[in-house]
Amino acid sequence: MRNPTLRLLTGVTCASVVTVLLATHARAVPLFQATKLKTGAGGAAAAPTPSERKVLDPRTEALTAWLEGFFVAGAGTTTVDQIAQIKIPGYRLVRANKSYTADVRANDQCYAALEDSGKAGIVGDVFIDEVRMKAPLPIKGDADLDGMRAQLKRYFRGPFRLNLDPSSDRLPAWRGVKVRSDTGYGFYDIGGYLKADDGSLLLLGRAWDRNRPVAQQRRELMKLDSTPFTGPADATVTVVEYSDMQCAYCKKRTADWEQLSERLGHALKIKRYFKAFPLTNEHPWAFRAASAGRCFYEFAPPLFLRWKSAVYAKQEELTVPALDNFALDFTVANEIPEEKFKSCYLNEKANARVLADLTEGFALRVRSTPTYFIDGVPVSWFSDNLMEEYLRKTYMKGAGLPLPTPAVKPTAAGAPGHGHP
Repeated sequence: MRNPTLRLLTGVTCASVVTVLLATHARAVPLFQATKLKTGAGGAAAAPTPSERKVLDPRTEALTAWLEGFFVAGAGTTTVDQIAQIKIPGYRLVRANKSYTADVRANDQCYAALEDSGKAGIVGDVFIDEVRMKAPLPIKGDADLDGMRAQLKRYFRGPFRLNLDPSSDRLPAWRGVKVRSDTGYGFYDIGGYLKADDGSLLLLGRAWDRNRPVAQQRRELMKLDSTPFTGPADATVTVVEYSDMQCAYCKKRTADWEQLSERLGHALKIKRYFKAFPLTNEHPWAFRAASAGRCFYEFAPPLFLRWKSAVYAKQEELTVPALDNFALDFTVANEIPEEKFKSCYLNEKANARVLADLTEGFALRVRSTPTYFIDGVPVSWFSDNLMEEYLRKTYMKGAGLPLPTPAVKPTAAGAPGHGHP
């Protein structure tokens, strides 16, 4: 993953696991191990020990199963720790971790503030302002966010703004906030909630209904009108992909998907939508490619995939000026008036759609490219067989499983190469 906004661990690239946001603050919020909840490799909740039964409420299994919905599909162990040191009126704060059996690269974590009534949960990434924790003051206006802005600057790679968002002030004990991240081509928004009584804790994320499946809520949040897609109208499976045209791993998985479609095409009808998620702080021409793609789609929908394929074919050669010239050449080759393209490219309408995809992706917890949602369920593609195994198991009753183990192809340096996850 190269998260377009947040600072990353050393050496991670565009298809790696989620950014760790609390590297320096984890010790400031120690966890009570006695409140740890677990699920086993099959996803079912493990039986609590006698000591655990004394401290956990009877909704433990339902809670853990619900939080599982925020992690990519796959066998593993999920633990949920209550962070008792953070007091939020009407809520309890927990951290959920999932360790995967097949591939540790998929390991992930998230934080959740859970309403005591059981109705809602705010799920996201936590930031702590230790100064306000020691000297609490209520949040009254934007000037009270200076300490949290300083915390965010330690993690955000590019320019951003943090302001209160009164339109999100609908949850007791919280003030809605909005982070506006500057791509250089416009801003996209990341929502969040700030602890209202002292401003010491920010949950960068959104509120979810705890009484409905997370996948169902995701499907409702995805805006698919006027989104490029392939597949039949009567498809039984819907895939939504968030990708970056400058991401080498996106290019690899696009080629892999084409081969997968050939293998499954007669047995499984899949409609695949394409969302833009350009990682602007790492990939200098990715947003421009996405803006051009939006223009070509508006001119003639089939042109979008032709453009995407053409960009991937020249990916290693392109620079910002080369991408601009390539887009003009593509325009002429497809008999589009040059002035028509220039009036669209990098202009407000085309850019707004790309920025909307980025806003939507962050709300859905997209943290890497490519990210796939299969009928609302996130599915990673770290190992080569993973996507096909998931589709066959979920929609084809396991037909064709187990798959042959793919051959390991050495890189130029002689190391195993699976892209750069």
